[in-house]
Amino acid sequence: MADAEATGWFEPLYARADGDAGAVPWARQAPSPLLLQWLDQPGLDVTGADVLVVGCGLGDDAAELTRRGCRVTAFDVAPSAVAWARQRFADLDVSWEVADLLDLPAHHAAAYGLVVEVRTVQSLPERVRGDALAAVAACVAPGGVLVHAGLVATNPRAALTWDGPPWALQPDELRAYDRAGLRRLDLVHPTDVDADAMEVVLTMERPG
Repeated sequence: MADAEATGWFEPLYARADGDAGAVPWARQAPSPLLLQWLDQPGLDVTGADVLVVGCGLGDDAAELTRRGCRVTAFDVAPSAVAWARQRFADLDVSWEVADLLDLPAHHAAAYGLVVEVRTVQSLPERVRGDALAAVAACVAPGGVLVHAGLVATNPRAALTWDGPPWALQPDELRAYDRAGLRRLDLVHPTDVDADAMEVVLTMERPG
């Protein structure tokens, strides 16, 4: 289904889950540990930042950022996911939206000081990932920052055979951010890699 419809399969998945988070493969019902690692850096203060959460799912990352004082917009292509997230965090001031990363409304362009992407692009078929990464980058305002967190393959075979979604990205795929005009600030990953894929946190900036 993912091969036929790049983003159309998310809504049926969330709708069939019918409130059971265990039926959503990537739903941990807690903020991403990789995002928390980034947010907890000494001296980092995101208070007051205009933030976009890409592919918000059940909303835990958006909720965490809101609690830290950010003004958060969070979108997902699945209306059922957005309704679920809105219900879970009804007490928080998050701007929830239904939107498709591959066809984003114009008001998202260059609008955010911080854009957060956690394992969304790697849940899409390979044929659209370049466009998806470019769309994520397009949301970063001049002087703004992108945090991309997820799995990256350590060898070509692993990327081709990974059992997803989400799939492990090829390292070269992340160069789409460079082509979109972003500049690397930091890349955090394990120093000793013994597996076919590793968790990475990539921080990029759009020069101001």
